[in-house]
Amino acid sequence: MIMKKALLATAVASMASALAVNVNAADIRWNGFASITGGISTSEATRDDGQELRLYGYDDDFNFRPESKLALQASSNLGNGLSVTAQAIARGADDFNVEMEWAFVSYDFGDASRINVGKLRIPFYQYSDFLDVGYAYPWIRPPESVYDLFFSTMEGANLQFNGALGSWDSGLQLVLGRTANDLTISGEASQADLRNLWGGAWTVNNDWLTLRAAYFQADTSITNGTLAGLAGNLVASGWADTEAGFSVEDDKGSFVGLGFKADNGSWLFAGEITQIKVDDSFIADQDSAYLTLGKTFNDLMFHITYEVQEDTRKDGLASEITTTCAATPTDPRCANPALPFLIGGVEAVASSAEGENQTWTVGMRYNFHPSASFKIDYSQRMFDSDGNVGVDGDAGVLRFSIDSVF
Repeated sequence: MIMKKALLATAVASMASALAVNVNAADIRWNGFASITGGISTSEATRDDGQELRLYGYDDDFNFRPESKLALQASSNLGNGLSVTAQAIARGADDFNVEMEWAFVSYDFGDASRINVGKLRIPFYQYSDFLDVGYAYPWIRPPESVYDLFFSTMEGANLQFNGALGSWDSGLQLVLGRTANDLTISGEASQADLRNLWGGAWTVNNDWLTLRAAYFQADTSITNGTLAGLAGNLVASGWADTEAGFSVEDDKGSFVGLGFKADNGSWLFAGEITQIKVDDSFIADQDSAYLTLGKTFNDLMFHITYEVQEDTRKDGLASEITTTCAATPTDPRCANPALPFLIGGVEAVASSAEGENQTWTVGMRYNFHPSASFKIDYSQRMFDSDGNVGVDGDAGVLRFSIDSVF
């Protein structure tokens, strides 16, 4: 563990030195955060095919790896509005291997305007700017039903504009970039490439109320061996239009999000709702939301959160085949003996993308130090369905965490 921390510090220091040439060490500002999180699965849901569904990577043995993390950030003001920032993070889920999370150059071109260029956080959510900083929010982790995109950073540019609208403060972020990431589809390793990623987020707030809206879209491509095989068989059998729904190549992917937070220092009421779509593809439309209510007593906070996520399958993916063969059964393509298997494969992929679940979380946060908090969360997820497979039972997890900033 000591060696991991040394590597983390070395990685950030090296990046900071590379970005801030000719800057004295005294001009570099260091910050960091850590979450030491442990948990144990209290129950698991079981799919009809026998697969167990558990929460957040925990199992029957108490484990500190799934959500623990340590990060260091270096920043330097080079003067005349120019600055550099680098952040490295080591996550237990990744065997504490060090990853460069942020690395960008900033330039202030006005009292309230800034451009950032490099590897940046994408402002999808209300808590995106401090997504990994457990000390910044009441839960041990932000509600997964909403905060479950497989990527959170991009390589590109971010424009920020801050100002005032009467008694409200206003902040606008506009982004343009690209990101490529690994993901898992139906248990198979896959790759996603989002090009021409653009969009923005607008936030307004006053003394106690924050309102937020966000929209992003990108040309989305996904590489998956099983899907590529099915697509190839469809083309070979003459069903090119059906194949188009399985070759996710430069399809329009969009993200819409709305959020609010009301916090008067005693009561917290917050929520977000998001919708994710990938047009002309098999990928299900995803609608997600959460609501959180919290009550603070000095350094102690109790909170409860309800989450919901619904993935709606794309209907009609096999309609070209079924419609053609019903209207023109003499079409030579309809005589293919493998046709039932092709239709079955199409329907299986479409059904596997759908599902619905709800999650309740109750928790407590105790600020035992000006820069650290102790948290306890219990979460229970109820599955209505998981793809085309039924689910029996609920999944629960009990977690503890010490979150700090330094």
